[in-house]
Amino acid sequence: MKKSLFDIQQKIRELDGKVKEIAVSIAEIYDEIDELRNDETDSIDYETIRLMSQHLPFGMHPLARLDDTYVCQIYLETLLSLVQADRGSGDTVNRLIFVQWLLSQTRLEPDLEELFRDSLKISSATFSEVAELIPKAYKNHLVMDALLTANICGQANNDVLIYVGNLCSILGIDKEQLRILSITAKGILKQDLGKMKKADLRQVLAQAMEFKHYLNSNLLEASFCLQRTIAVAAPDATHSNFKWKVRQKEHVKKGDVIATYEPGSRWSGHLLAEINAPCAGTLFQFRIDCTNYGVIAHESDHKDSIKAWMRRRRQV
Repeated sequence: MKKSLFDIQQKIRELDGKVKEIAVSIAEIYDEIDELRNDETDSIDYETIRLMSQHLPFGMHPLARLDDTYVCQIYLETLLSLVQADRGSGDTVNRLIFVQWLLSQTRLEPDLEELFRDSLKISSATFSEVAELIPKAYKNHLVMDALLTANICGQANNDVLIYVGNLCSILGIDKEQLRILSITAKGILKQDLGKMKKADLRQVLAQAMEFKHYLNSNLLEASFCLQRTIAVAAPDATHSNFKWKVRQKEHVKKGDVIATYEPGSRWSGHLLAEINAPCAGTLFQFRIDCTNYGVIAHESDHKDSIKAWMRRRRQV
């Protein structure tokens, strides 16, 4: 039997009523979920977290220079979403202390509690924004902060590691860069870079200035010292007509001739002796008390620091 327009309209009204009922039910479910989530969040003492975050021994984070508050917000909510991935582990408070410190470096108005709640609403669209909006210069920082957040209490669980791996994929961080960032993060958390392989330490020091807010000057100095090799110690009294064969801060390879000199009357005809580089690296040249010194070190090292280091060695 063919239905009239009135019958069709009646059916539409019935369906519309059912849709509204479903929508109300869904809204009630979400309210209940939010209430449970809020109960969990409300159990956290945010004031204590804020006070404890003030004692973290770090310098000014690059977020302090980022004027875009929305980018700062999704930066922090990405880290807080990582915290949410391991809520039941007992490490939440310590992780929140670190994120609270990061928040204190920004111009954001929302407090940590509000951001932590908002991080529950992160979706795939949010991560698309992360990939699109986080400036290139800040992508390494975001991954570093994710690694620090994840491992600040020790080895992170598998869910958190998967989260960090996916974040790297979104940001275009390759495996080798992630490996170096992970090594650096471990050194930052332990405040010790001396136990890593020399090749890894060179790579870490190459990006040390990028993370100088985490690497204090004493830690960097100790790490640079491990890379220093005295290649030349030539007093004027025994090394006449001394000449450098390479420029200041030039990269040298092992075996390169880096200086020449006349060794003294034992040699006839004023033959020149050569000094060869004992290893590869960057050559720093300076004089102390009528003696030419050459130290092969990491390219990020500083001549004044090396010179002071050499003075201390002379006094021993």
